[in-house]
Amino acid sequence: MVLTQTYVPVPGPTDQVVLVSGAGSVLDLAEAFHDIFEAVTGTFRFV
Repeated sequence: MVLTQTYVPVPGPTDQVVLVSGAGSVLDLAEAFHDIFEAVTGTFRFV
């Protein structure tokens, strides 16, 4: 199983973070999974 986590800081004067986790079961695609997950979480924004 492939697991990845990204911590996204909550904006403003706080020490809080949001934990975004993802999991996949195809080990042959682990690198691609990490790349896609990084791209998605890199665009995460609070609105």
